[in-house]
Amino acid sequence: MDYITSHPYEFAYITISYVLGIFCACYAILSSRTPQGATAWVFALLSFPLVTVPVFLIFGRSKFQGYNSKRKLMDFKVQQEFERLKAIEAGYIPQSDEIHLINATIAPGNQPGFTRKNGIELLIDGDQTFQRILNDIEKATNYIVLQVYIFRADALGLQFVEILSRKAREGLRVTVLNDEIGAKLPQSIRDEFTRSGVQLGSFNDGKKGRLQINFRNHRKIIVIDGKVAYVGGHNIGIEYLGDSAKYGPWRDTHVRLQGPSVIAAQLACAKDWFCCNEKPLSADWKIHLPESDCNVMVLHTGPADEKQTCLLAHLALINASSKRLWIANPYIVPPESLLDALILARMRGVDVRVIFPSHSDSRTVMLACEVYQERLAQHGIRVFRYLAGFLHQKSIVVDETFGVVGSANFDCRSMFINFEVSVLSTEKDFISQMSHMLEADFAHSQEMHLKDFEQLSLVHRITTRAANLLAPVL
Repeated sequence: MDYITSHPYEFAYITISYVLGIFCACYAILSSRTPQGATAWVFALLSFPLVTVPVFLIFGRSKFQGYNSKRKLMDFKVQQEFERLKAIEAGYIPQSDEIHLINATIAPGNQPGFTRKNGIELLIDGDQTFQRILNDIEKATNYIVLQVYIFRADALGLQFVEILSRKAREGLRVTVLNDEIGAKLPQSIRDEFTRSGVQLGSFNDGKKGRLQINFRNHRKIIVIDGKVAYVGGHNIGIEYLGDSAKYGPWRDTHVRLQGPSVIAAQLACAKDWFCCNEKPLSADWKIHLPESDCNVMVLHTGPADEKQTCLLAHLALINASSKRLWIANPYIVPPESLLDALILARMRGVDVRVIFPSHSDSRTVMLACEVYQERLAQHGIRVFRYLAGFLHQKSIVVDETFGVVGSANFDCRSMFINFEVSVLSTEKDFISQMSHMLEADFAHSQEMHLKDFEQLSLVHRITTRAANLLAPVL
């Protein structure tokens, strides 16, 4: 009692913290995706509420409610246009058992599935990717939509600022959508875009007072005149060209699309643009057919999906493998269901290989990844560490059936929390090119064996497992 009377403000603060901790713990029990996640949050919130309540308010949510409500409004307002688009695309839906499997998996997401009559081109690393993008932007005659997670104000970023601003002054409709944390544009660039007539949108704008740091728009999409789209792992910054003293050569992968898949990519941008501005995206929706006839799906996923579409699609791809499953990804700290699916694939005789980077832009993630490298090796899955630079690509090859390139990492954040986009194709030449690409990556990697992990020091092993405790939020 003496402490209460002599320190009333401190006592009130502590009491309020514990009350909030109880309320947050109840919310965690009701909303957490897994019992393990709920248990961790409840223990932390009830034990250390002074510290963990603010952390939970920022990182503990699993549903992006603001986006959910806006998407419902958007769906209502553009339903007629979307139904017309789906009717047009219905004439381009390919038929096969493999495609039906993936289409059925993503059907609850209310988005286009696989379409035929597409063109798809594999782009390896930054020089080739940005040369093609800038050339296509230079040829644009109607509009340009650019959406990235990171937009640096460096030499490459300023090159994009110059060409986009010039195109806007020439009368083209130019739209730039950025994530408020990943691509916080400097005021000088925002001013230049505004002067030239570029339309700007910040996804999850912090000025609106929302604590939604957890929900990042990690998509990288560029659409030009509704005829060409680019999707993949590249953001805009000189490190993606390999011009970084810190990271060295940058290993990444992108794709260039034509046909109905362009409209599917544009639809993802339209939904995000409406979320930012509650206005329709200024774009055309006519399908422009190339001469090629490739089956392609553009899969855009996020925490607003009614089902866990990103996770389910990856599980479907892994379960579809019968001969080989090759994965290259920089952040592999997967939920248990994905890890189990990889192990089951190996148990049924699939050649499962996983390429990790040998160094990372996040020390904590790198340590957590080692735990999964060891677990994979324990089950006979071949584990490689890429040595020729920083591996940032997100690529998958499944048998001779599917090739996948996109923005999604093999972690809980991409599977459950981030807004992501991936391109899937059944085109044989494309899959063959991806296979040769990954074979070259294997050749520039060191294969890790179980004995390599068993020889690590006790301190190092404890450190990696401590980092792995943070896997659900990495």
